[in-house]
Amino acid sequence: MMPPRFVFACIIVLFLTGAEAFSFATSLKDRAKAILIEQVESGASNDVIFKAVREVEKFSILGGANLQNPLLPGNWLMVWTTSNSIAGKTRPKVFQTNTPPEQLIDMENGRAVNAETVLGIRNAVRADISPLTKNKVRVQFREFSVGPISFKPEGDKFRGELSVSYLDEDMRISRGDKGNAFVLLRESTQRTAADRIWKGWKESW
Repeated sequence: MMPPRFVFACIIVLFLTGAEAFSFATSLKDRAKAILIEQVESGASNDVIFKAVREVEKFSILGGANLQNPLLPGNWLMVWTTSNSIAGKTRPKVFQTNTPPEQLIDMENGRAVNAETVLGIRNAVRADISPLTKNKVRVQFREFSVGPISFKPEGDKFRGELSVSYLDEDMRISRGDKGNAFVLLRESTQRTAADRIWKGWKESW
């Protein structure tokens, strides 16, 4: 069941003109995104941040969260995730990255690259991606590398799925098949903000 506040907002939109409705919905969406970023940067609990994530995801009803969206390809910076291992929380602090982990999405060539830099060394995971649904891809991990050393696993043991649950010009929210959630910002326009947000969140670990 949708929260009363969201239902009330939808009712208001019905009585507005097209331009007014779009402007009203955009202001609500921007506010929800701002709250999410504030919660992450301040180091709020995962439960609080997850609630803010779901508030933003509701605006996918306006469209955008699909693999055909031209906004999807590019390099993204992860500023929050529910996965302690992907964030690096489980490692000694000296081996934690000081900048947001990156994720390159290349839908045209069916590939993705997750990367981070630790102690000046770039660690990366290369994967093949293929569409499963309108907003979900199958992920087959093909190569793991630590600096110049790389390893290619045999068979299809390392695989997963990743869906897009929200997408716009500067933010993407994705969900993994293991139940994890990820908030990412576009590197080309949000690098400074992403570095600040990551630093703020990391200080709460």
